[in-house]
Amino acid sequence: MTEDDPHRHRLSPAAAERGRRAIAVSQIIAAHADEIAEAVPHLPAKHVLVAVVAGDDSFSGTHQVPEADLIERVKELEAPDGSAMVFSPGADADHVRSRAAEMASLARQRIETIERINSRKASGDAGRSG
Repeated sequence: MTEDDPHRHRLSPAAAERGRRAIAVSQIIAAHADEIAEAVPHLPAKHVLVAVVAGDDSFSGTHQVPEADLIERVKELEAPDGSAMVFSPGADADHVRSRAAEMASLARQRIETIERINSRKASGDAGRSG
């Protein structure tokens, strides 16, 4: 991976940290699965439920968001350092926990891959410098 490699950011320490943040967020979402699921039946037509975790890792609640406004509203709800997860009508607590577990699993896999590639790269660089 060279300095001009457009994919180098995917293997950076910051990328691994984003993965760790995703794991923390997934745990917070899972811990609030019942609360999230209780809000789903109250969704108006053509709305989704957005569960938000603030940048300080506190659960900041759920928001009913019109499907048409989803992208903009999620950006607003996540600002400045928060994270959000979107749930559709019909989601129950088991679904919330399952999605959170899947999110954590994917983040762990990404971290492991980043660390494995960076370790190989470091080993290769050390071998070339000796």
